[in-house]
Amino acid sequence: MTKCPHGDHDFPVEDETGAYCQEHGVTVLWNPPDFAWDDLLAAPGILPEARDTRREP
Repeated sequence: MTKCPHGDHDFPVEDETGAYCQEHGVTVLWNPPDFAWDDLLAAPGILPEARDTRREP
């Protein structure tokens, strides 16, 4: 079993796709479907299309 990073206990729900802790709201996916590094946020809370694309002269 895998330990929950926010508590000193094993994840109560764990299978071949990942694990989930209801108490702490933590989800861990072993192999997320359709994952691409480009889908990650460039900065916390800022979607790629919301970034300022203006260039300084």
